[in-house]
Amino acid sequence: MEMWSSVLPLLVAVSPALLFLLQLPDYTTQEEGLWQDYKHGRHGSELPDKKHFCSWKCLLFTLQWPGAFCQSLDEETLCTIPPSINNWTIHGLWPLKAWSCCTCWPMFESDVQELDAELKEHWPSLLRTQPSFHFWRQEWEKHGVCAACVEGMNSPLRYFQICLKLRGQFDIQRLLEDAGITPSCERPYKLVEVHQVLAPHLGNKHEIQCVTDEKLTEYL
Repeated sequence: MEMWSSVLPLLVAVSPALLFLLQLPDYTTQEEGLWQDYKHGRHGSELPDKKHFCSWKCLLFTLQWPGAFCQSLDEETLCTIPPSINNWTIHGLWPLKAWSCCTCWPMFESDVQELDAELKEHWPSLLRTQPSFHFWRQEWEKHGVCAACVEGMNSPLRYFQICLKLRGQFDIQRLLEDAGITPSCERPYKLVEVHQVLAPHLGNKHEIQCVTDEKLTEYL
């Protein structure tokens, strides 16, 4: 997908990443009593030193355009896009300024088995050298365990459920298509056009990142 930048005389395609800050009041409330087993999470009182552990206040949700992600790699041959993937995919949900998170909370395939089909559709690994589960496990161990201080995300299963709910809530492709902005190698778009489409739905706390190829074409 291409956009034309009003600042630089370059063809610009829709960027590899779209990031926005959010808070999750609807998703992080306790709805099912105490969650005490491993798969479905630890109750807040079971988390070690909760005040110290939960040091973040905002989450950064990141979506990526698969083709542009491949463009961002030094070697495009390292990237593979499954034939079924033709939409924005999840890159991560990251607590900001999180520190001193648990380093002893492993993740197993059985933890997210019931979400396997949805995750492969909306959160696939695009690297040939990295199976999708390894990507998900890396995101959990680096970011998910920090988010786990919130009871609505206090297990791998709940964390990835939240990510999928957010992916459904923020349907970037539909918003752009409804505004007539579709992937194209011929039709350029101004960056401001994309901002104007997304701002009413995402507010001002979103950021579009672009990657530039050897021909100085920028991809969203």
